Amino acid sequence: MRLKNLAPGFLCGHLSAPKLLRAISASAAILFLAGCDAINPALQYQEAARQLRFSLDRVEPQLELAFPLEQSRLRLRLDVGVDNPTDQRLRTRRVRGDLRLAAQGGDHALGAIGFPEGMDLAPKGRSTLHTEVVLSYADLKSAWGPLTAAATRREPATWSLNGEARFEVLGIEFGVPFRTSKASGR
Repeated sequence: MRLKNLAPGFLCGHLSAPKLLRAISASAAILFLAGCDAINPALQYQEAARQLRFSLDRVEPQLELAFPLEQSRLRLRLDVGVDNPTDQRLRTRRVRGDLRLAAQGGDHALGAIGFPEGMDLAPKGRSTLHTEVVLSYADLKSAWGPLTAAATRREPATWSLNGEARFEVLGIEFGVPFRTSKASGR
C-alpha cells in the first residue's frame, strides 16, 4: 500500500507524505536524544532516589528496669537523616529497617524499626525521620547484657540500621536499600 492511496484524513492533519516522514523522523530523533526519561519519567525519580544518603543521626536508648526483670523495657529514640543531593523533590511512602547493636564482641539483632508515615524530601535539602520504639526484655533477652552496658554504662557500641525506603511515582512502586550506623559511648 502506498501513502498516496490512503484516505486524506489519515495523514495527521492532511500532511503530505514527505512532511509526515520528516515529522516522524524528527519525533524519533527527539526521543533518541532525550533518552528513556522522555518515555518513562518515573526513571528520573528512581535515579534521584538512588542518590539519597541516609545517616543514623541519633540513637537515644533508655532502659526502664522493673522487677521482675521480664517486665523491663528498652525505649529507643531514633533520628534518621536523609540528604537529597538532587534537583528532584521526592516523597517516601514508608521507611523500615532492622536495628542491630555491635557491642562486647558480638552483633545483636534488636528488631525491626518502621517509619510508616511518608516524608517529603526537598531538592538539595536534608530531612529527618523521628521515631520512638519500645522493646520488651523478652524481645531483647539475648542482647540484654550488651544493651545495658551501652545504655547505662556508656560502653563503646555501634548501632546500625539496614533498611529500605519505599517510593511510588506515577503508579510505579520501588524501593531503595540503605545502610547506616552510629557509634556511641566513645
